Amino acid sequence: MNSPGGKGGERKRRPTCNRSDRADGTRTLGETQPERMLTAAGVITGVPHAIAEVNLQDRKDNSAQAGRHAMAQNNVDIAMHATAARNRPTDDWHSIDWAGANREVARLQQRIFRASQQKQWRRVRNLQKLLLRSEANLVLSVRQVTQVAKGKRTPGVDGRTALTAQTRWALIQELRQTPMTRPVPVRRIYIPKANGKQRPLGIPTIEDRVRQNVVKTALEPAWEPHFEATSYGFRPGRRTYDAVYLLWTRLNRNGASRWVLDADVRGAYDHISHAFLLQQLGNFPARWQIKAWLEAGYVEYGTIHSTMEGTPQGGVISPLLANIALDGLRARLNELSRAAIGSRHGAGYFGYARYADDFVVTAPDKGHLKDALPKIRDWLAIRGLELNEEKTRIVSAYDGFDFLGFTIRKMAPNGKCLTTPQKSKVLAKLRELKGWLHHHRNDRQASIIAHLNPIVRGWANYYRYASSSRVYAYFDARLWQMLWSWCLRRHPTKNRRWIGRRYFGAFGNRSMVFMTERKDRRGRKVPVFLVQAYQRHAAYVPVKGTASPMDPALQDYWDRQRGWKGHYAYGHNRLKYAIGFRQSWRCPVCGDDLLDGDPVDTHHLVRVVDGGTDHPSNLEMRHEACHYNDHWLDDASICA
Repeated sequence: MNSPGGKGGERKRRPTCNRSDRADGTRTLGETQPERMLTAAGVITGVPHAIAEVNLQDRKDNSAQAGRHAMAQNNVDIAMHATAARNRPTDDWHSIDWAGANREVARLQQRIFRASQQKQWRRVRNLQKLLLRSEANLVLSVRQVTQVAKGKRTPGVDGRTALTAQTRWALIQELRQTPMTRPVPVRRIYIPKANGKQRPLGIPTIEDRVRQNVVKTALEPAWEPHFEATSYGFRPGRRTYDAVYLLWTRLNRNGASRWVLDADVRGAYDHISHAFLLQQLGNFPARWQIKAWLEAGYVEYGTIHSTMEGTPQGGVISPLLANIALDGLRARLNELSRAAIGSRHGAGYFGYARYADDFVVTAPDKGHLKDALPKIRDWLAIRGLELNEEKTRIVSAYDGFDFLGFTIRKMAPNGKCLTTPQKSKVLAKLRELKGWLHHHRNDRQASIIAHLNPIVRGWANYYRYASSSRVYAYFDARLWQMLWSWCLRRHPTKNRRWIGRRYFGAFGNRSMVFMTERKDRRGRKVPVFLVQAYQRHAAYVPVKGTASPMDPALQDYWDRQRGWKGHYAYGHNRLKYAIGFRQSWRCPVCGDDLLDGDPVDTHHLVRVVDGGTDHPSNLEMRHEACHYNDHWLDDASICA
């Protein structure tokens, strides 16, 4: 994680909250300009190409200007009846109607989901073609890749990024005018793995990443109705603890499973068979483009290497392709249950949970797991994959096993199952924080707290539903010792009592809290303190069966899930929880799920310099990208 000042030590630019929005959600600035009038008309992603060619050339006299205004107003009336699939953005990045674009893409995805659910394959293909050509899909993909994704600053072999509104708009124009062509090779980089080895990543160019997101948006809803219920990795609405909860249910005292196959697939992303994957895609309209991405090769140390198998980790579409290739093992295990064990056990003899390329199989008997292991190897071999025999093992549930950062173990003699944070992961996080503090000895105390708080809170939230109280206490104690050592290194000549008064204090019912004061935007001094990792254990609400957010019949269910996720994410902050609850956990700018994983900002309807307060009635929660895009109009009005 970067320092609080932003990448390279620069202070991150924060948007200023400028003015109160109208009750109807429209803008008050620039409404006399023809290009702003087109946006105010409610066009989803702009206006059709014919309307976009509004004559806005040299204004020689007042009469000519009035004529152009009349023409623009006439075009507004036409644009209001244009469909989003044929629309083009109006004039620049900031005039895009994000809420309309999200509505259009969501509507098409729901239609694809329903048609695939009903096995209307011709209709699925036609709708996918429509979504692949959709301007709404294109602008949302550019936003996702260049403004939201964590790798937005990482270039491909061409060294190109798009971090400003102008470059993003130029990218949209370029992609609209050029058809999908053969992609260039990806850039090979390496990142460290937990075991000390290096994991290869393939970074496509920014154009290929955007096109991959466009294709993924059209391909995913066709597969969502058919993915297995026990598949949880890189799927909308599903999380890691859903897989852990399923295994806990199978291994708990009421479950029948006693033995566990802890499987590890060797280089799953690097060895997936291209032929099998393309066969699975069937007659998908962009199948040839996916084939070109798979065979694009990679560049390493200036040399181009071909790729005859695998899909690059780092590609936007790679997780979806891996899910498609690895789908079906549960059905195979059900066949083994009926054939070898008998119909009286039905299809539930084997338990199975998969998150991306990590999967676990459970069973009441060790012998049947051994018998199933060769069948699993054969099933993987068809896909070009194999098990890592060194890491794959059959263990007793009473000995425990590690999965997704948790240790899952049955406890004797009552057979109760406990999930606890994995010891190696806890120690690795502590080493990471210790190393960061060592390299930031001279940072201000407020900067240290600002950096550590989101890390500690996010790490603790991940283990909130496990049996983590002892680990939380240990984590807090070790972190406190690190901070105490950090203070001693800063002041080697001061006594400990002075250091305690300078850097620590009492807050609530806690003593010796690492805390200080800073000035807020109004110039008032407010206390800032290090949060605790300790949290109360909370009951988890797992996703039901094959439920998907793309299913139009389950929107009420996902509204309830969104409310539960809001309590999970902001239960510690009453103010933000009240604001999110009032907004039904949706972003008021783009209308999308506020808890979809994108960073969230707090927006002042009446900006602070104009007397705006921090009262909930003056605050909104928005996606960070939406906050920046929305504030450009305010900044433009101020500059004008």
